[in-house]
Amino acid sequence: MIRDKTCGGFTLVELLVVLGVIAVLAALSLAVLLKTGASSDRSKAISNMRQIGAGIALFAADNDGKLPGPLWPGQLAQFDPARSGRLVRELAPYLGITTPTSPRVEPLFVPPAYRKAVTTSFLDSARTYVLNMSVREGSGIVIPWGNLALPASTQPLKLAAIPGQAWGFSDADAIHPRVTGTSWVGNTPPNPIHTPRRLAWFFNGSVSPVEDADLALP
Repeated sequence: MIRDKTCGGFTLVELLVVLGVIAVLAALSLAVLLKTGASSDRSKAISNMRQIGAGIALFAADNDGKLPGPLWPGQLAQFDPARSGRLVRELAPYLGITTPTSPRVEPLFVPPAYRKAVTTSFLDSARTYVLNMSVREGSGIVIPWGNLALPASTQPLKLAAIPGQAWGFSDADAIHPRVTGTSWVGNTPPNPIHTPRRLAWFFNGSVSPVEDADLALP
């Protein structure tokens, strides 16, 4: 009796086809997971920005309508009670953040995607947000937060005096129009942490994606 050699097992071609299908399915699954993770990170970042924005409004209500400041343009997430010029220190009482006995990184001021873009040790000196220090108001330019980086430090303005459609702070990275060329550019990720557009908090309390042109100097 002659045995049918076509029965039983896979041919090499069939095996390669099966492996190819598995590879494609794995790639598609990974792409979905990455997209889901990025979406989750973005949603959390928006929530954090809104929470910080609420703290800014509460601070202003307690301080004759004035914004926190004067501040540094590049904002650190590290809460150091001895260092002024940082939003995290100014807003701590309004955000339920306890004052630490030694410097520590405050999670609320670190977008989830930022943590994935840098090493943990980098966060101690990282600038997670950049403040808008030049807002067009009518025919002139105003400095909302005051600016400790200027030779003659300026004082913060009242929240109500700033155009609501102007952005107040945004994600920081090395190619951000307000970060490139600064002395602290090396303390930011090399590329935007959110794609296709960075996120920004606006003085009207909203949070939305922004284009490079929106972040450039007026």
